[in-house]
Amino acid sequence: MSGRLTRASRMSVTLGVLLIIVIGAGRFASPAFAESIRAQQWYLDTWKIDDVWKTTRGAGVTIAVIDSGVDATHLDLVGQTLPSLSTSGDVEGHGTGMASLIVGQGQAGGGQGVFGVAPGAKVLPFRTAPGPIGGLDQTSLAEGVRLAADSPAKIINLSVGSGTYSPAFSDAITYALSKGKLLVAAGGNTPEDQNGVPVYPGAYPGVLSVSAVNREGSPASNSVQGSWISLTAPGQDIPRACVTQTHYCRGTGSSDAAALTSGVGALVWSVHPDWTANQVIRRLLDTANRPNEPVPSDTFGYGAVSPRKALAATDTPGPADVNPLIGVRGDKPTTAPTTAAPNTPSAAAPAAPSQTTPPVAAPAAKSDDGNNLLVPILVGTIAAAALVAGAAVITMRRRRARELARRQLAVAPPWPTAPPAPPTYHHHGGGPYDRR
Repeated sequence: MSGRLTRASRMSVTLGVLLIIVIGAGRFASPAFAESIRAQQWYLDTWKIDDVWKTTRGAGVTIAVIDSGVDATHLDLVGQTLPSLSTSGDVEGHGTGMASLIVGQGQAGGGQGVFGVAPGAKVLPFRTAPGPIGGLDQTSLAEGVRLAADSPAKIINLSVGSGTYSPAFSDAITYALSKGKLLVAAGGNTPEDQNGVPVYPGAYPGVLSVSAVNREGSPASNSVQGSWISLTAPGQDIPRACVTQTHYCRGTGSSDAAALTSGVGALVWSVHPDWTANQVIRRLLDTANRPNEPVPSDTFGYGAVSPRKALAATDTPGPADVNPLIGVRGDKPTTAPTTAAPNTPSAAAPAAPSQTTPPVAAPAAKSDDGNNLLVPILVGTIAAAALVAGAAVITMRRRRARELARRQLAVAPPWPTAPPAPPTYHHHGGGPYDRR
């Protein structure tokens, strides 16, 4: 997540939680570009992104990235970040990676670096404060969403997730929706036996929750299934910028899928600046590539996001004041985009969401499987479960993290100055939220 939020406060009540840890991976570096990073961005070729960019590159759209921070000095991100209340860099690299997938310029190595889906857009970073045992503080996350809601950003990217419902975070999401923001969140990464356990903030009403797929369009190695999944997007073996000595890492998970979807949303909004967030959502849902099963599907949502189809569609985007995702979370939607004709949106308004507070859930933690990676990375698995009644903690259990060496991609671009020393990795485990 991006810089520490100045208004973030300590939590007054600890919520029960079991973290889901997923961290990107890569390979050790060689002294020069061994392979173009752009050439490894397989999904851009699948999307025929060069054709998409003939229509728009996302100019005029700002995306708030609420994450570990953004390294604005990374060559692929120079000039791509806007000043915010928290722009003091990124010691972990996750937020830098998400920003690069959205607005990267590919400037490193003579144009061989990471290109974002919407390189004409801008990122407004918000770095959240760390929570208990190095996790992410829920109050800080909520503050980040509220600050972003009051900012010029149209889209808020939340590549984070937890199995714990937070009233404060839920209220912040509702506030951002009331301000007309498009919220895109990670669908979650958990073991197969935890499918069906809601992952927040993706499971909050009105949030576009994205699960990861591989280059064949099948679920990524750590994808989840659940009724809160809205769409899928590429999320396996995704190269991205980071703050290691090589400046690049490879990730697998819904973090990447959410960031790429935020970029596609920026492309659509750039072409249709008079649309509301609800209409952008409707266009993304209606033009998604449908799976070979009824939608919405617990595995694929409404299908795989398609930049080309989203920009080529000419049908009405639906009512400006109806969020097509409201009523979806926790059960099947009462009103869904048409499945027979993807470019024909449903005009019916969905039923109002239930006001019942969801129960606290605690899915088991499991890390990325690290397929196609040559050297182990730091992949922590920390489980912390706590149940709180008022201010009294009933139980708590902690398991030590298993440490493996972090991996970097085998590319080290010829930076104009000596690269910084590899940062000390800040392990996030035991807090209420985890980067996806």
